[in-house]
Amino acid sequence: MLTLLSGAVFTDLYKDKIYNLWLIPGLLVGIITAALGGLESLLAAMTAIAFSFVILLPVYLFKGIAAGDVKLFMTAASFMSVQDTFSCIILSFLIAGIISLFILIFKRNKKRTIHFAVPVLISALFIIGGTL
Repeated sequence: MLTLLSGAVFTDLYKDKIYNLWLIPGLLVGIITAALGGLESLLAAMTAIAFSFVILLPVYLFKGIAAGDVKLFMTAASFMSVQDTFSCIILSFLIAGIISLFILIFKRNKKRTIHFAVPVLISALFIIGGTL
């Protein structure tokens, strides 16, 4: 998952896009890995994927994040529980807010968007590492 998120961060920073080339194989690996853990694990992964979609769809519809960011969360959710997915989403938005604040303070004349893959990677590292 960390390789997937790192690749997404790279393409987001340098191309302003998160390619499905990163997301689809990652989602499939997450689902297959969960399926190998049994039906309960597969259902947990599918629930986490659906949860992230349902939570983030309104944010996307109100132009809060891009479609690639929603798909990135769904892919990351395939490797996590619903609780970890929820924590990752909340922490990502908090980190994005902090980054946005620094952008507003230090780069007033720059484009006012952030690359959301960066907060997703940072939050996933915290969640997977057991820090939060």
